[in-house]
Amino acid sequence: MLVSAAVAEAGLDWSPTGAGSGQHRGDVVIDELCLTFLLGNGLSVYSEESGFTGVADADAPVVVLDPVDGSTNASRSIPLFTLSCALVVGGELVAGYVEELTNHARYYAMRGEGAYYMDSPMKASRDDRPLRRSVVAVNGYPPSYLGWGQFRALGSAALELAMVASGQLDAYIDCSRSGLAPWDYLGALAVLREAGCAVAGLEGGPAPEEEIYGVRRRIAAAGSPALLDELVSAWRESEGR
Repeated sequence: MLVSAAVAEAGLDWSPTGAGSGQHRGDVVIDELCLTFLLGNGLSVYSEESGFTGVADADAPVVVLDPVDGSTNASRSIPLFTLSCALVVGGELVAGYVEELTNHARYYAMRGEGAYYMDSPMKASRDDRPLRRSVVAVNGYPPSYLGWGQFRALGSAALELAMVASGQLDAYIDCSRSGLAPWDYLGALAVLREAGCAVAGLEGGPAPEEEIYGVRRRIAAAGSPALLDELVSAWRESEGR
């Protein structure tokens, strides 16, 4: 809520800093707020905006942080941007938190304790909805139409993945060439897993939490394994794989 209050303040500056591609002054302000809180509570931080800060100990708790996922949206007054963070201990993903900063919608999970949306337990849909009737979130440009009923491109991977976990969206696929950075997806990945979603890397195999620091990886997520298989198969076919 501290971050949400900062976003709500009149005059929060979303102009480019010039220091990095896509970095806005609002990103830096919110990053500083998060660092003050997290470091003050004895946690190390690995942030998109400021890199690693804290104790260089492989077993120490680390928060992987994206202060604003969707800052391009924020800079254009599109109200879809989130705070995303994940707690990693000893290289293992333990918890995740995604908050939509304009309406305070919160998605969070702790390993073994379930996933929650606005303090209510959530589980991904268990229906057998086929891809042709599904609403799929897409990042980047798909190589061709992949067979979905409808698609959405909301501009915040963390939010889109969290919405798959809650059943607001049926699936997500990253069709970008650069892939997602750990701060983009780790917070939502914890929520997806606790909600019972299937999660996979498009290149085959799981999206492992041990690939944390500096690794970009394309992942696809769906509310049911069958839908995930159908979506990834369509992507591979369109890529000629």
